[in-house]
Amino acid sequence: MKKQLIALCAFAFTIVGGPAAAADWSTVTGGLDFSGEITGVIAVVGVLAGFYVVRKGARLLLSMIK
Repeated sequence: MKKQLIALCAFAFTIVGGPAAAADWSTVTGGLDFSGEITGVIAVVGVLAGFYVVRKGARLLLSMIK
C-alpha cells in the first residue's frame, strides 16, 4: 500500500508540475569559443582537477570514519 501511495504521489506531481523548462545558458556561453585546442586542454585539466578533489575528499571522509 505504501509503495502504491508513493507511486501515486509521484505520478500526480508529474502531471500537475508539467514539463520543467531547462535553464538557458546561451547568454553565459555565447561569447565563448569551444572550437580551439586550448578549450580541450582546459576541459581535461578541469576533469582531472575535479577527480583529484573528489578523491582527496573521499580519503578525508574515510579517514574520519576509521
